[in-house]
Amino acid sequence: MIIDGRKIAEEIKEFLKQEISKTDKKLKLAIVQAGDDPVSKKFIERKVKFAEEIGVKTKVYNLPADISTNKLRQNMAGISHIKENSGVILQLPLPKQINTQYVLNGIVLKKDVDVLSSRAFGDFSTDRSKILPPVVGATKIILDKVGVDLNGKHAVVIGRGILVGKPVAIWLINRGAAVSVLNSATSDITKFTKEADIIISGVGKPDLITPEIVKEGVIIIDAGTSYWKSSFHLETGFPSTSIVGDVAPEVAEKASIFTPVPGGIGPITVAMIFKNLLLLNK
Repeated sequence: MIIDGRKIAEEIKEFLKQEISKTDKKLKLAIVQAGDDPVSKKFIERKVKFAEEIGVKTKVYNLPADISTNKLRQNMAGISHIKENSGVILQLPLPKQINTQYVLNGIVLKKDVDVLSSRAFGDFSTDRSKILPPVVGATKIILDKVGVDLNGKHAVVIGRGILVGKPVAIWLINRGAAVSVLNSATSDITKFTKEADIIISGVGKPDLITPEIVKEGVIIIDAGTSYWKSSFHLETGFPSTSIVGDVAPEVAEKASIFTPVPGGIGPITVAMIFKNLLLLNK
């Protein structure tokens, strides 16, 4: 089964639109970007568009790429304490000179829709949070829709980043799965992937997972994103660029559940940001 993430996101969008129309509170999402990374800008544009469609205001704060950690932390704290900002996002990744976690900790708990500050993540890790990190929430929706019982399943999580790998691994463990977390130091991922019931990848490496290294009936959640330059475009003469995931499309033929890139878990993840915004402001 190939998951249509856009369709699921549209369902969530309609639900949120109705719920937001019932409340008197005006919701506003603040999005902070340090630098002008074009990929980050595209992700911000998607969030702004989704917000407009459900009746949520947004404000994008563009800060210079050479900003210091302390200055960015001060800005984050100030933006978080603006009363009109109902939720706050720090668009990742940040410039290399920035201590990312220190800056994320400047987001107040009740406005942390990404669940990335140490306090918010701690509550999530111990099952005390009323919201889930967006990728985790999107993963839960997909698995719930197809009735997957995680208890006793062998799950392989590739990558240990704060957006995908780390929160997904913790959530799976808390749900009773046996979890193996792989990273760049893992010498041979095939020893794990061939035995996995579930594979969730979010490292941004095209064709990392191919059909010969997974078993029949595996559940694939591809949360990786890369921009792949393919052959020259006939009209422009420039290389054409497309978004690809970590999993080769051919794996879908062996998988029982498969999320494509684009159009899989990505649109649902964006929708979950706004579901979190609504929950934190109820």
